Amino acid sequence: MFLEDVEKCANEFRNLVEGRKVKLISHHDADGITSAAIIAKALLRCGVDFEMKIVKQLTSNLIQNLKVEDEVLMFTDLGSGQLDRLADIARKTDVVVLDHHEIVNFKETGNILHLNPRMYGMYFSASILTYVFSKFLDPKNVDCVDLAIVGAVGDEQDEKWEMKGFAREILEEGVRIGKISLQKGLRLYGRYSRPLHKALEYSFDPFIPSISGSESNAVQLLAELGIPIRTEEGWRRLKDLTEEEERKLATAIIVERLKLSLENAHDIFGEIYTIIERPERIRDAREFATLLNACGRLGFPDIGIRLCLGDYSVMTTAENLMEEYRRRIGEYLEMIREENCLRKGENAYFLMMKDRVPDTMIGTLTSIVTSSNILEEKKPIFGMVYTEENKIKISARVPPNIDLNLRDILCKVVEKIGGEAGGHERAAGALIDKSMEEDFVYIIDSKIGELLAKERKG
Repeated sequence: MFLEDVEKCANEFRNLVEGRKVKLISHHDADGITSAAIIAKALLRCGVDFEMKIVKQLTSNLIQNLKVEDEVLMFTDLGSGQLDRLADIARKTDVVVLDHHEIVNFKETGNILHLNPRMYGMYFSASILTYVFSKFLDPKNVDCVDLAIVGAVGDEQDEKWEMKGFAREILEEGVRIGKISLQKGLRLYGRYSRPLHKALEYSFDPFIPSISGSESNAVQLLAELGIPIRTEEGWRRLKDLTEEEERKLATAIIVERLKLSLENAHDIFGEIYTIIERPERIRDAREFATLLNACGRLGFPDIGIRLCLGDYSVMTTAENLMEEYRRRIGEYLEMIREENCLRKGENAYFLMMKDRVPDTMIGTLTSIVTSSNILEEKKPIFGMVYTEENKIKISARVPPNIDLNLRDILCKVVEKIGGEAGGHERAAGALIDKSMEEDFVYIIDSKIGELLAKERKG
């Protein structure tokens, strides 16, 4: 049913765009950027003229200010939560939505082509959806399978570094056609890009007691294991380790985790997705996804799009953005530790960043803090930051051991205090007025307490 409907939608789209221009709008994270790049490549192959806009959020204000004439308006990684607002535009022109976020107020209308895996009881990234859609436009678009997987990784589809469900089928397709290689390895980020001791220092999932967060302890551990961190060619990376060295390191990490009696102390291995035809710097799907996130969140999504489409003349610029992204994250995490930005409620944490960080970074910071050793207890966390429009942008995350639908919670709260909300069950966001900051904290903490109490009784 799903594939039949995607094929039908692709055929309708092909008819819609004949002799017309497409206005493409997508999200600024890795999933949104890869989705936009996949559609861009498909439109180029179809000979369709288009313009592209990458946005932080699809707000009511942005929708109201959209200027469309006869163009086909297309959204990727956005739109399913704003279908009621898009209905007004659909009276003037054709609208296409390829999204995977929760669906709000959808009513069938002839001028909106809407595809979302949730409609079929499935869940996977927008990049996977746009990839399948683009293949029905032209089978040659199978060469975008690597971008589909990079977007899925960026959207954390590979929980604990393992792709499952429909996304797994797409991964295996990429392996079959020789675009992607799959192997098992240590779940350490930076296989191609980071010096080995830095990969250990920055590892928070898996957390390595006494090593995570400490460069000197990481260097000492490698020295004790007899693993050189440098050669005449420069710093060694994870990819440079011999099988024997990687085994030694894995054993040492497990021992460190057992010392602290961590649950699943042996859970340090995962799948490595290598993109065969890309330059080394972006050959690892996770590193590519992080690079795209850096480009998007620092305000240069066009650099990410160009990399996706094979323009490697911007690689140096992208790497510089990545360094800036890392530097900022490091500074912000230090700030969180030193300046009491973290408020502990009875049932949740609130990361009160005020105007200390850009609103484009709050989602990344909230995710990192959720999986780090900064939190004393496992509780939902709500990152909050002021925007230039006198609003508060909220990014919410929930740890794996707690079963809560953050999107539903945020939607119910903004019904009371005003604002907009959207996202996923375990990673959601909202936009509220600045004056509602304390009301939001109180209501959210109470709401989560009620839900957790019900769950315990149930």
